[in-house]
Amino acid sequence: MLNVTLSLWDTGGQERFDFFKTDFFKGVSVLGLVFDLSRPSTFDEIDVYFKEIREQSGNIPIFLVGNKNDLIKDIGESISKERIMQKVNQFYLFDYIVTSALDNENIEKLFYRFAITALMDLKPRLGEIIDSNHFRFKILLAGAAAVGKSSLIRTFAKKEFEEDYKLTVGLDLMTQNLEIQEDDIPDETQELIRKSVKSYKKILKKYRKGEEVSEILETLKEIQKHK
Repeated sequence: MLNVTLSLWDTGGQERFDFFKTDFFKGVSVLGLVFDLSRPSTFDEIDVYFKEIREQSGNIPIFLVGNKNDLIKDIGESISKERIMQKVNQFYLFDYIVTSALDNENIEKLFYRFAITALMDLKPRLGEIIDSNHFRFKILLAGAAAVGKSSLIRTFAKKEFEEDYKLTVGLDLMTQNLEIQEDDIPDETQELIRKSVKSYKKILKKYRKGEEVSEILETLKEIQKHK
């Protein structure tokens, strides 16, 4: 069993907050690019977000998330599956997952997949390894305003859909812990994780020793001054 703490970041989709988003992309392990299945215009904006994400975060794993699937039964399909899969293949996206925060459809699956993917793509970055079986990853949801990014995060973290919520202004952040079954992680990935943890511990040990040496040297300097 592996423990994973997800730091879940949601950027405001309003154009006037575009200048925020570049900083939000730093240190992201996995990104969910969210659009509203009932509003084709939000799907059309994916190209702009994808370009910005790649410029700021490089080749991180990106999932395409089609949210508000609960509305499709009333309004019908407004974005064809063919168009969506073309976008997935065009940008080499990691996967496409259909969700509904209102119906709690695929919410657990979405964030569980995020966690496993982050483990499989373990670098590690600073702060990602807490101990041998506990990891922390920054997960970012990006996309146009009112596509339901906050609702996805809140439904996952609080296990219920909030009817009354305000549009995210700038940033929303929550954390949630997950238990990942080792059977869900390929053997070769488990080996890579063990090697990463081992290397990280060696680096951390050297760093701490370096700090101790520095402290000793500073103490000796102070002693010399007062002789």
